[in-house]
Amino acid sequence: PDPALMPKVKAAVKRCRAARHMQVRSAAGTDLAIDMTGAVTVGVWGYCDRPGTVAHWPGGVVVSFPRASTVNGVLVLDEGDINLTFKRYLRSPVTLTIEDDHVTGIAGRGTEAELMRRYLAAFGDREAYAVSHVGFGMNPAARYEALTMYDQRETNGTELRAVAGNFLFSTGANEFAGRFTEGHFDIPVMNCTIELDGDAVVEEGRLAEEFA
Repeated sequence: PDPALMPKVKAAVKRCRAARHMQVRSAAGTDLAIDMTGAVTVGVWGYCDRPGTVAHWPGGVVVSFPRASTVNGVLVLDEGDINLTFKRYLRSPVTLTIEDDHVTGIAGRGTEAELMRRYLAAFGDREAYAVSHVGFGMNPAARYEALTMYDQRETNGTELRAVAGNFLFSTGANEFAGRFTEGHFDIPVMNCTIELDGDAVVEEGRLAEEFA
């Protein structure tokens, strides 16, 4: 664990909690708007410093659970982004259309899009298509290529969630929006710009200086 992460993650949590709006864009075509009003934000820096707390290692990630009816737009998962549910790097783009918190369209000609369509449809549950949480990685030591070092059953990809500057997008359960389901995707999306109330906290996949 790196003690230097704690103040940076805490600062990012404070920034997210104070924000009213998150905007995510990318050269690949992402344009996603999140109303942060009332969102519940938590951060993990990789260790516990008092009784009754929970952490995971490696740490260095901040995530927000938006309230209901707050997420709309388009999220483009580009080649090289990471589907941690399937534990694979994307080989072809997938475009997700999100309306009123729910994925209403999964566009793409390749295997990646078809796998996502079939996985979500198998639950037979509209809430499996809903947004769970959004956030970004903050750990400069977390390695993008880490998934290649393990067989699928040997890792759950925690390190990839913490890769500095990734936009971490997740579908599935969100108790703060009153939604519960078994389906879940965790997807670190690279090379995004993330703005909170108009100020960039991540610029084209690079953390702002105050969080780096």
